[in-house]
Amino acid sequence: MAADIFIIQHYEFPYLYKFPGQSSDERILFVTRESEIILIFRQVMVALAAGVIFLVGYAIARSLENFVGVGFGGLIELFFAAAALLFGVAGFWWVTTLWKRSIALITNKRLTKFIYTTPWNRHNLSLPLDMIVDTGAYSKGFLQAFFKLGTFTARSSAASSGVATDDPQRVNKKYFYIENVINAEDIHHYLHKVLFVFRQDWTKLDNFRPFLPTLKGEARKEFMKQYPEYWS
Repeated sequence: MAADIFIIQHYEFPYLYKFPGQSSDERILFVTRESEIILIFRQVMVALAAGVIFLVGYAIARSLENFVGVGFGGLIELFFAAAALLFGVAGFWWVTTLWKRSIALITNKRLTKFIYTTPWNRHNLSLPLDMIVDTGAYSKGFLQAFFKLGTFTARSSAASSGVATDDPQRVNKKYFYIENVINAEDIHHYLHKVLFVFRQDWTKLDNFRPFLPTLKGEARKEFMKQYPEYWS
């Protein structure tokens, strides 16, 4: 029985998972989520915010002790300490849950991703392979540059400006992003191979080699000897 794709901590080849909306003949070629570095960064931000709440409470309690007494000041400090602890626990759970459940996939039919905005709500975006015009990989912003992460992007042939216009400058191209990953360039190169096969004979993707982010060259070739049913 395939494992629930949203609760897996680390995804492993050959990606025998199921996701909502998956068709019976749809096969996962790769599944990923944001780098764990991003999760740790967000957890640190939560911890810092909780620390600020505690320090604010401590400062307020000390400043009011001369007016309301040490006992009442202690209650204020205790209240803020409890609030900081509650915020920290809830914040850790919140950012960890969103990180774990928000995933992106490459299949033999499309690119798709599930983005959780709360632990209970999500939106799903998909881009069929036959609508991909080109792909790219780059780093953007200080955070990605500092942590050596990247963004993979695929541009769709679909375009819309929201209004009737013949001006190409007013047309918004539709893009599919996989952000904050350590192997954005490798995903870009792999998808080029997938698209080449898809445009030559899409049925050959049924047993095309899934993406192996940790293996390259000869190491990957040796590993794939264990799986002769796949080709690349």
